[in-house]
Formats: sequence, structure tokens, C-alpha cells
Amino acid sequence: MDKRQPPTHNSHFPETPLLIEKYSLTVDAVIFDLDGTLIDSAPIYYELIDVIFERLGIPPVPRQVLLEAMKDGEFEWDLVLPDRMKPCIEEVIKDARTIIDDTAPEMFRKQVKLIPGTVEALKQISAGGMRMALATSTLREYMAVKLAPLREAEVEDLLEVIITADDVKNKKPHAEPLIKCCRKLGLEPGRCAYVGDTRTDIRAGNAAGMQTVGVLTGFDGYDALKNENPNVIVNSIADLKATLALRSLCP
Repeated sequence: MDKRQPPTHNSHFPETPLLIEKYSLTVDAVIFDLDGTLIDSAPIYYELIDVIFERLGIPPVPRQVLLEAMKDGEFEWDLVLPDRMKPCIEEVIKDARTIIDDTAPEMFRKQVKLIPGTVEALKQISAGGMRMALATSTLREYMAVKLAPLREAEVEDLLEVIITADDVKNKKPHAEPLIKCCRKLGLEPGRCAYVGDTRTDIRAGNAAGMQTVGVLTGFDGYDALKNENPNVIVNSIADLKATLALRSLCP
């Protein structure tokens, strides 16, 4: 285990090598989160929030407050709205959704890119004999624009199964999306690892009975992820190979 002091927040992206490993993961498949794990979308979301707040006249709030508002997979408007706006919270949410629908697709088309090392990591994992899939809380209508960088890099087809928010009744941190993904792969959850950048991801993976990997390229930092007891925390997907018992590398 690396004895150096780990970062306490997401430095986007960490430059100091970090690998906190309890043990090597021996699994048959790796299931990934999307935002902040495969695609570098956290800055886009923060910009989108700035646009929403400005248009709706919501005063800015500290970044940590935004993180708390997003920590359970849904945006907790009560944590960011001033008292004068809370009585009309439903109208605020409706207006925010309209702004998102009008603004987000173009922002993603122009700005979204892959986390550095994603293409190489996916190819290495595939070459090592492991299957891969995706489980995200993104609505299916936004998937084409979000998956565009993977498609352009010719690695989208390495993901055998893709589960979106429209495919389940309960989103993460509920285990349903991950269990459904495992079933479609024909694998028991215990034979799969889930890789994600937030507390919500680690909670969902643990609830599903999967092995879990936290990455520091999205919304939550080291301390927040560690508190959820993942099996492994790494800087990014580029470091994932070191934690996996890839068949092609085993004697």
C-alpha cells in the first residue's frame, strides 16, 4: 500500500501516483460508471449549474455545497436554494429541467472528452480476457452525445451491455442498475467489479455485492470515496490494470 498522504479532494487530475489497494481484483467483468469515470464531464456539469443558477437568479454556493447536493444521485435543491425560493421549488426544478434540455446537449457536443488513458485501459482490459459493460444514471436520450468520444475512439463496442436510467425503476445508489447489468452479462455480481467516481457509485456496487473501485477523476475525492469502503481507490481508469488479475497476464 502506498504510504504517502493521499489527496483529500479531486485535483482533476491527480499528478501524484496513487494506488490504495486491499487486494487484486479477480473478476470476470468490469462494469463502469460513465460521467467522471470514462468521460471528463464534471467541468461541464459545474458550468451547466452556473448557467442554471444565473438564469434563475439563484445565488452562487460553494463547490462543497454542490457536492453535498449531488451526493445521493439526485440533486437536492433544498441545499442550494435561498429561503425565499423554497416555497416555489417545484417551479424552479421545472425551469431548471427546461434549461438543461435546451443547453446540455450542445455543451456536451462541444466539450466532452475521454478521461486520459481510457482508450488504452479499455483495450488492455479486453485483451486481458475480461468483459466490460456500462451502468449509468444518464437518461437514454443523452447517451448518444455522451458516448460520442468512445465511439470516435472505436472502443464503444467493447461495452457489451449498457444500462441507463430508463432501464430501471431505481437509480444508483440502489443496486438495481448493477444487478440488471450483471444479469444481462450472465454473471453473478460477486464476479464483477464496478468502477465509479462518486459515493453513489461505491454504495451501489457494495449493495449489489460487487467488488468496487473508486477513481479520482470525477466529483468525489479520496476521503469521500474511502468512507464508502471500496476495495480499491486509484487515480483514474488508466491505473485500473494494476488492480485486475487479467487472464493474459496470469501464468
